[in-house]
Amino acid sequence: MIIGIFSDTHDNKINIAKAYDIFKERGVEKAYFCGDLVSPFTLNYLKDWPFAIKAVFGNNEGDKWGIQRRFEKYHITNIEYAEKSGLVFKEEIEGQKIAVFHGHSEEITEALIDSQKYDLVCTGHTHQPHIKKIGKTIWINPGSVTGISEDPSVKNGSVAIYNSETKEAEIIYIQ
Repeated sequence: MIIGIFSDTHDNKINIAKAYDIFKERGVEKAYFCGDLVSPFTLNYLKDWPFAIKAVFGNNEGDKWGIQRRFEKYHITNIEYAEKSGLVFKEEIEGQKIAVFHGHSEEITEALIDSQKYDLVCTGHTHQPHIKKIGKTIWINPGSVTGISEDPSVKNGSVAIYNSETKEAEIIYIQ
């Protein structure tokens, strides 16, 4: 399965559309969103994507209830936020255990990775893209869709693609 991973959209509708174009071009069948959608209206730019989006809240969603209300109001069926607090999404696909977390708590991020319980851990928050292999766990931070970062070397937005069959991943920069 080809999985798209994205994070930290921060209401940037132009780069959200570009991220979608990348996912479409790469044949993405499912996506993981690592948080920081920010405003509820931003769901309108994701609700028509033709594949499932599994999502978590980040540290900048100021109106989580507004996000949840829009699901019914706009008949959004392709996006699913993590249960309970919306902070950690877990699932198993093709025999691989996957966890998605925003990454705003180093302790939680480290616990997910260090547990070696997961084959894939996806986080965002830092706006710095990376793919790291730690033990059996592949840790992907797709960077930020916005392309804005405290790191001056980050010049563009980015997303990641993960192939669950080959267990290979890549970062793709938004132009």
